[in-house]
Amino acid sequence: MECFVSNSLDFEKKYTMISEDYISKEAIGVGFTKGPLSKKHNKFIFGTFFVALALSIATNQDLYSSEEEDLVASNTKDNSGFLYSPEADDASDELVPLAQTYASTTSDKKEALENYDDGLSDVDLADADAQINKEVSALATNTDKNQTRAYSAKWMSETVQSGDSISSIFKDLNISASTLANMVGSDAAIKKKVNNLKIGESLSFLVSDNGELLVFIKQVSDKEQIRFYKNANGYSSVYEKLGSYALDDNTANSAAELAFAENETKVEQKVTQAPVTAPAIEQKKSSFESRGRLVLVTINHGETFSQAANRAGITYNEINKIIQMFKGKILFSRNIRSGDTMRVLFDKANGQGKIQAVEFNLTRGGKIATYLNAADGRYYDENGVNDTATTFARFPFHARVRVTSPFNPARRHPVTGRVRPHNGVDFGLPVGSVIFAPSNGVVDKAAFSRSAGYYIVLRHHGGYSTVYMHLSKLSVKPGQRVKAGNIIARSGNTGISTGPHLHYEVRVNGRAVNPLRVKLESSSSTVNSKARKAFAVSVQKYKKELHQNNLMAKL
Repeated sequence: MECFVSNSLDFEKKYTMISEDYISKEAIGVGFTKGPLSKKHNKFIFGTFFVALALSIATNQDLYSSEEEDLVASNTKDNSGFLYSPEADDASDELVPLAQTYASTTSDKKEALENYDDGLSDVDLADADAQINKEVSALATNTDKNQTRAYSAKWMSETVQSGDSISSIFKDLNISASTLANMVGSDAAIKKKVNNLKIGESLSFLVSDNGELLVFIKQVSDKEQIRFYKNANGYSSVYEKLGSYALDDNTANSAAELAFAENETKVEQKVTQAPVTAPAIEQKKSSFESRGRLVLVTINHGETFSQAANRAGITYNEINKIIQMFKGKILFSRNIRSGDTMRVLFDKANGQGKIQAVEFNLTRGGKIATYLNAADGRYYDENGVNDTATTFARFPFHARVRVTSPFNPARRHPVTGRVRPHNGVDFGLPVGSVIFAPSNGVVDKAAFSRSAGYYIVLRHHGGYSTVYMHLSKLSVKPGQRVKAGNIIARSGNTGISTGPHLHYEVRVNGRAVNPLRVKLESSSSTVNSKARKAFAVSVQKYKKELHQNNLMAKL
């Protein structure tokens, strides 16, 4: 039986736990006891009590912190943005970094009691827009021969901490040991340089949209770095000046093109051969060649977003770029409906050159737009926040809890011996604890699974996604946009679970990474203060031109 708390006050709604009452089978089957307990029963009860008391004193751990304690703890923040308060008997007045605290709380003995059934199939976790992405990418390759292909790859950086090894860092990013071995090769000198880590040193990784490592950069001296990059033959390496390889979208696209260009056409042709017909290609070329500086796309009944956009004259490469621009803001498989519109503004009269602005007007979602900042070539919303960046809280709850099962992509089942990856971290939260969105995003999945119970998948900007399992209540629906701090669920004990807890995952381009360790973006990328005034003027100009119909092609 569940006891629901009144939601008349926001405070109570946010912080009051939902309780569960349990009745034993014996109580149900027996009406009344026949009399007082025997001496044997009394001895057993008191013996159990003293054993429990002794264990409680020995471990000195609270199973659950009170609501009052959680609110006191919420007044203190660590540098990750997570709310935390050190124990009262801590001799130091300094706050302990949460990742460091959690990393040391799980012993080998506790690992033997991990939840071994946390997990969802690839189908359950698949991006709802994944099929659209594949089809558009394949069509871009087959039809836009004269245009540069746009890839989706994510730059990540990790700072070496005490106790790190190159293997442990790769493990935290869920990059296999075989990838590391293939990348380094048999050169003893290179192995030595890669294994030589210094605290505070920064390592850079480029991960593709399918989770494959494309580039790895490591500093080897005060003036030099070694860069490993993927190509058709595996991995190659080059020594270069420190900081000479820019970690931006252009280098990411070039690295992805080098890694995939030779093999992707044959694979993608199988996916797209059926829908790509000669008339469709001819229509695309005709519309593309005759389009104006402004292109209006209207979604007709029975059309997909990509079909409507291509019919209006937007190339598949441009469609792919627009989808990446609005990742984490629009779920194209759910949010786009008949009657919705998109306006695309180019910087040249004949619809050539760069995209200057894109504006969606959605039946479910209203207006969503992005604008080019000429100073750096990146796209921002009207407030100057980059659409492909995001701000993350370290964890999606406000409570003092302990890790009951750590991140371990190479975990072996204690009985079968088979590798059963644990792609997230389990936190021992009481049933009903508030779970909130750690960053702005869109709800990809909100459903039920036999193993994961009630679960949610959020898609965020910059290739990030987060997963929440064993929930007791869902507060969001698929396709819904959420902001950082919005309540999305309550923790629970549903599905295959050994006790109340939250299974939490952070993924980068679909690859699960260690939520306790991965370096999250702590602030959104914004327009430089010096360029902000010029950008604001540009936005006003873009807004006006987006609805200036004389900029469209004359039919």
